[in-house]
Amino acid sequence: MELTPEKAHQLAQQYIGTTEPLARLGWGIGGYVFHSPDFRSAIKVHKTVEQYRTEVKAYSILRQHRVTTVCGLTIPVMRSSRDDLRAIEMDFVSAPYLLDFAGVLFHPHDYSEDAISHWQAGIRRSYGEANEWIAYAVYSALQKYGLYYMDIRPSNLNPKGHPDFDSTETDTDDEPY
Repeated sequence: MELTPEKAHQLAQQYIGTTEPLARLGWGIGGYVFHSPDFRSAIKVHKTVEQYRTEVKAYSILRQHRVTTVCGLTIPVMRSSRDDLRAIEMDFVSAPYLLDFAGVLFHPHDYSEDAISHWQAGIRRSYGEANEWIAYAVYSALQKYGLYYMDIRPSNLNPKGHPDFDSTETDTDDEPY
């Protein structure tokens, strides 16, 4: 069954036990994210079981190591999860932040040189030459925990407000989640 925005909204409401409308924070390949009614947390409903399991495992690893920030970027803390709904509740965070672990790898990538060149070009295009270091620093820092974070894009890694972020050279306008 395809996860539509409407179905994801219903599952998020079910997750937190409300019939109140929820504001959608974002969406992407992995699923849909909604603000809780108290605006203190976010509920992400995943499109696939695999993405859900990956994200829960990544957050569990981060919790085990007590990691709440990486390179000055805040990582939301996963509060709870429900397998039957493929949903997680996490703290709401604002920039600078790092989120969306549904696409993380738990082993080094085996991408071709062309794919890596394309990935690196995307990072440079998104963050600019003065800021691309932060993407690589995050990637390197997460490797220490067995997390290989490849989904580096402005909607997932937002350095706005970071003390070392050069806001004059960037294209990190907010994108859909």
